[in-house]
Amino acid sequence: MGDVRPLQYDIKWDTWNNMPITDIHFKNYELAIEFMWENSFLQSIVYEGLGLHDLMEMKPIYHEYCMHILRNECSVMMLDETETKILAVALLEWMTDAWHSWVFLPAFVERGLFQRLIELKADLMAATKKSLQLESFDSLMVHEIGFPAELYEDQDFQMCIYDVFAMVAQHMHMPRVCFIALTTKDQYTAELADYMEIGRSIYSIYKVDNNRPFDCLRDLDEMYALLYMLPLTPIRHYLEWRGFEAFHEALLAQERREREEELMRQNEA
Repeated sequence: MGDVRPLQYDIKWDTWNNMPITDIHFKNYELAIEFMWENSFLQSIVYEGLGLHDLMEMKPIYHEYCMHILRNECSVMMLDETETKILAVALLEWMTDAWHSWVFLPAFVERGLFQRLIELKADLMAATKKSLQLESFDSLMVHEIGFPAELYEDQDFQMCIYDVFAMVAQHMHMPRVCFIALTTKDQYTAELADYMEIGRSIYSIYKVDNNRPFDCLRDLDEMYALLYMLPLTPIRHYLEWRGFEAFHEALLAQERREREEELMRQNEA
């Protein structure tokens, strides 16, 4: 039996019970996508209720959707203590008005009910932006989460992983984290993490071309897609830190002296 090598990563955002929460290196994209297919897509009662589990073409569609998000280089995973196995994944992407992110994402996905769900999310973001009278609604978007079943009700884990989302958002200079939870199970995780609900879309009345594509979800007792948000304060530039002025002035003076000494050496040569 060959050695199992640790999975590669560049950033360790945090640890939970000695298990690292890290970025997802491009070498692990396929592993992360397969994990999400098994632990997120196939576990979603909404996707199942819409018949998406039965579509043969759905796996390549979901694969390309996940790959698009992973290439944004914001997503995170939790590894086991040996760092050889993925235990949890969250697909994150910064979404901005300037890059028309909510226009591009649904257009990128093949037409069908899965695309309609993304359009529902885009419509909910736009409606909430309007209701809150915001000029910009740029955010780090939590698109999909895949957690072990035993961790869904673990508040310590949820607080930890959702705090990591906030750290990633600040690192990417995003003013907020947003998560549109499609199922009551996912909504529960956001509430455990104390994220604030700021908008909702009712499945049974959401209309596309005079049709209600999600009306069937009422039979599953899934009534809403809920938008949660965590507002963030920007990370201050180090030049703005209190007490940094004197250090910065001394640093500039040292740089001036070094330039002057270098010019003197050049003139003497």
